[in-house]
Amino acid sequence: MKKVLMSVLLLFSLLGVNLQANADYINHTDYLRIQNIGNKLLQSNGIKHRYTFNFTSIGQQGAYPLIDTSFSNDMNLHNNRTVSMYYADYLRLSTDDEIASLIAHDLAQGEHSYTGVLNGQFMFTKNGCFPFNAIAKSNELKFDKTAVDYLVKAGYNPKAFETALNKTTGEWRGTFWGRHNKTCKRVQLINEYIKNKYSK
Repeated sequence: MKKVLMSVLLLFSLLGVNLQANADYINHTDYLRIQNIGNKLLQSNGIKHRYTFNFTSIGQQGAYPLIDTSFSNDMNLHNNRTVSMYYADYLRLSTDDEIASLIAHDLAQGEHSYTGVLNGQFMFTKNGCFPFNAIAKSNELKFDKTAVDYLVKAGYNPKAFETALNKTTGEWRGTFWGRHNKTCKRVQLINEYIKNKYSK
């Protein structure tokens, strides 16, 4: 009986160590970094609505994160006002400018949802897949432009947006059924917007 009890205790001990290791996987300074960047974007742009900034899906490859959140994360953004970034995507980014680019896009999306039905509860119809994907793709381009404006007002380099997209977003080919534009199209329009508005 003692051997069984000791085995059970050892098992729980090992599980506890494993859980603690997972809990410590994300460095606390990384949390502080995205929170500081997010708050700087909020303050510099006079955004009055409240948002929180966090990581999600440790080790999972995000299609886009923080910038292009998954469908479930879109709902999280609209309902809880939480901007979530895939930690795997975060590790691909090198500078605060790149990180700010993805956060700025989600803030633009979040701000848009505040004006939705029931305070944004049904915003998935404007950011979801077929049959709402045409609206979603149009909105995505608007969010990109708003994100550029947010970056400039906060003192970040808007040209880092292209770098961030190239590092975290594939070349989406299912454009008819999906809710995303091709990345090459987004990059082209972002660069044109920067050139026409800020490179004079």
